[in-house]
Amino acid sequence: MFSRRSSLPSLICLFLGTSSLFSAGTFDPLTTTLQPKLSIGSIPIWETGTNNVPSIHPVSDSVDIPVPSLSSQEEIGCFALTVVFQDNGDGGPVVEWRSNQGDLTLLSAGLGENGVALGLNARTLLLPQSLTLDGGTVRVSFAGRFSRLILTSLRPARELGVAALGDDFKPALIGNDRQVLSEEEVSGADIHPQSGDRTDGYVIHADLAASPLRLDLPGSGNVTEFVIPLSDKPVGSLIQAETGGLDPESWIEVSVNGESRGILAPAPFSLNDPTVVIPPPNAHLQVAGWRNASIFIPSRLWTTGDNSIVLSLHRAPGDAGAPVYLRRVRADLLFPSTSTASRATGYPETLSTGSLYGNPSPSLFHASSPTPLPTGSLP
Repeated sequence: MFSRRSSLPSLICLFLGTSSLFSAGTFDPLTTTLQPKLSIGSIPIWETGTNNVPSIHPVSDSVDIPVPSLSSQEEIGCFALTVVFQDNGDGGPVVEWRSNQGDLTLLSAGLGENGVALGLNARTLLLPQSLTLDGGTVRVSFAGRFSRLILTSLRPARELGVAALGDDFKPALIGNDRQVLSEEEVSGADIHPQSGDRTDGYVIHADLAASPLRLDLPGSGNVTEFVIPLSDKPVGSLIQAETGGLDPESWIEVSVNGESRGILAPAPFSLNDPTVVIPPPNAHLQVAGWRNASIFIPSRLWTTGDNSIVLSLHRAPGDAGAPVYLRRVRADLLFPSTSTASRATGYPETLSTGSLYGNPSPSLFHASSPTPLPTGSLP
């Protein structure tokens, strides 16, 4: 029989490497490299049984990875699968679970983006405990595009009890680099970034570009501008985004009202993470998938009225020139309690630009929409 995946259990898992607190090798990964050449890493001690080696099936464009019974593990609380692949915007690899009784469960109908040729991409799935309790096999297939499947890595993790503040973030997996992935991100389902502006106390979260936006669109000069109208100056703010396709040696400069503030700083990553792709000689290191980035903007750079936020891509020498995308771009603006922008009531006011503002309607802080991608612009 074939069924849909059950919902994820309420748990938090933490990736661990070998530690003196645990048996040597207990949390080693099982990694299968498919490109540029085939190789299977060392079989970890938790991979028990006679059929404990991943098998590759070129005819069906798939790789099968055995997963031992979770009930037989003492320190391992869950398993997670990371898949690295070239994403041309056509959905990406499919992931299925086969139980030892032969039952099939669809874990992901496609790990990639739809309509966005991100290039080097990666996705991590947390395998539900209800499936892995008795063991089985996880299959990754990329029909007709197997040459674009680069790597799979099955990693064990231990289960934790973690408290989360707020009601809009549901953590599910913590990485070695302290990156926290949400239930949505590890579910295998399509990612739907939250759009629209919202308030949180004295903070206004202004949505600048929720969906993927190409920064180096041909003819753009590698520059994207957002215009944020403000009726009051914030006391501090953050520009936050996720970047995809950015060479780690290149950078994105942020300018506010004509003054360069600095670099949209990416979050740190672990060098032994499977999303880090070792390059061929004389090429740059690559990091697959989306990465969080942010920059602090001081109050002095803002002004009442329209504010210009310019993001400029600077490619380092040797950058391969892959398309660079942004998504979940937002401005977090903190206002004092005396600011008209933080009050719950009030009459609209008119700026010198002629724009009308109420207090505090978040939608009035929304930047103008970025220029849409023209038809045929995707590589």
